[in-house]
Amino acid sequence: MKICVALLVPLALAFTGCGTTPYAPQEYALRDGLIQPISLTGTLSINNAQSSTSGAIVYSYMGTKLGSNYKDITQLMVDQAKKEIGKNFKQVPTAKLKTIDIKVTYLKSTYIAFYWKSELKYTAKLGGSIVVDKTVHHGSGILIQDLNGCIAESVMDLLNDPKVTAYLSE
Repeated sequence: MKICVALLVPLALAFTGCGTTPYAPQEYALRDGLIQPISLTGTLSINNAQSSTSGAIVYSYMGTKLGSNYKDITQLMVDQAKKEIGKNFKQVPTAKLKTIDIKVTYLKSTYIAFYWKSELKYTAKLGGSIVVDKTVHHGSGILIQDLNGCIAESVMDLLNDPKVTAYLSE
């Protein structure tokens, strides 16, 4: 019996790290000047087009896992895009209503020797017809900053995209 307990205790301790820890995406602020100011003709609605709340593992390494869902990740991207639009775009009032529907379909961070590299894939539908599919990469020495920074870099990528700026200013 003592041998059995001596074997079970280390096994139980070893498996305590095997669960998935929730990752709650948080805004990583973009410094001024990273998004070029342009004129926004009309009013803009930025929407979360991701309907899936299924769990997604955004990081997994040596028994450590972080999990979230793409609806929450997309919502952070939508919220940060709205904030950046308010900071960087001069609105030219017209009756035009413009829409950007964003859908994050992939986010994953990978550990590489004291450094993390992440990748985020998203689709943005402009006005219901123009589709922009992008893959954005980011790297950091801190895991959570890598994930949050990749979302922020995706916002920067979206708002600096020539198709998006042309659509917003037309």
